[in-house]
This record gives sequence, structure tokens and C-alpha cells, in this order.
Amino acid sequence: MLEELEKDYGFTYPTLYKQLYKDGMLDWGEFGEDWLDKVYPAIKTAPPLLLYANDLEMMALTTVDEEMDEGLLFADPVHKFVPFAMSGAGDWFAFYFNLQNGEDVPIVQVFHDVNEACILAKNLQDFIFLQMLEAVTDLDPKYPSLIVHGNMKENCANFLRTHAPYLTSHQAQIIEAVYDFGRLTNVALHEIVEKEMNFEWLDSSFPYQVKG
Repeated sequence: MLEELEKDYGFTYPTLYKQLYKDGMLDWGEFGEDWLDKVYPAIKTAPPLLLYANDLEMMALTTVDEEMDEGLLFADPVHKFVPFAMSGAGDWFAFYFNLQNGEDVPIVQVFHDVNEACILAKNLQDFIFLQMLEAVTDLDPKYPSLIVHGNMKENCANFLRTHAPYLTSHQAQIIEAVYDFGRLTNVALHEIVEKEMNFEWLDSSFPYQVKG
């Protein structure tokens, strides 16, 4: 399926994404009203890619195909997005090939309700690192995230165990220290990002739709 998407839309996935696909890390199971009760218990001990990320769901590859086919109708063709996940509001998390530098393909959030895309990381590895940090940042008991469902310490340990192979050893050490402490403030998150995720386009945004 990966190869079909690459051929149909004229791009090449980063090596890391292909490895995640090969390792079965992209499969969250079948979504539905009973996902939390029936699917989640079967995958929580070996969390697939970004299972505990805030407000993010991985797209099935068939959904990627559908979203790209539809997205090409409204996005300026000068922008080459390839989505791989979606927020609850329907915003894309996508590879942005316009700023590709070798294996580094930046990750952007493409907002569906405003003409804006924001650059979140210089590559998928940094994006995974960021999402793992944000998963324990300023946790709100009024709106509990999935990582606090059940035993949070076990969830964090499992999350790090399955994701460490796709991080640098230094990133994994930072995540381990944060998870041992249990949570992160927004200020601390900003300090880590500023120090560890140097990228000239980080947090910059741009319009992506054709005007007129």
C-alpha cells in the first residue's frame, strides 16, 4: 500500500516511516464507538505509533489515499502534503515535502478551518519526540488523556519501550527522565524543544490554499 501511494502521488516516504510500517507500528486497530473498550486493551501493552499523543489519531493508509484525493481539490498544488494522522477536529498531521532536506521531511499541521499550516518538527523522529513529551504536559484532570487511563506509569513505560527504537538515544533518555518524574509543565516543554529541536522553520506557518 505504501508503494501504491508513492506511485500514485509521486513522492517517497521517509525511511523511518517505512520502518514503522514494516514493524506494524502504524496499526491502531479498527476505530469505532467501542474502540476504547475492545481494541485499546489489546494494544496498550505494546503501543503503536503515538497511541498516547494528545488529540492525534493515525490514519489507515486507505484513509490517507482518500484524504489526499480530496485534499488535492482545495490545496494549492505548489504545496506537497502527505497526511499520516488527524486531529479530532479533522486537521491533518502531514509530511511537507517542499522543505525536504535529504531524509528530513518536516511535519506540519494543516488546519482544516483556516488557511494555515504550521511546521511542528524538522522530521518524523523529532515529531515523535515532541508528541511523547506533550503526552504528559500540563495534564488536565477535567479532560483526562488516554495516557492516564488505567495505570499511567505502566502506560508511560510501554509507550517508551515501543518507541525508543525510533528515537535517538539522547531523546529516549530525556523521555525516560520526564516519564520517571511523571509530568511536564509547558515552560519545561518549551525549554526542551528550544534546546533539542533546532530547526529554522520550527513553529512558522503559511497559507496553503489558492486565493481568489
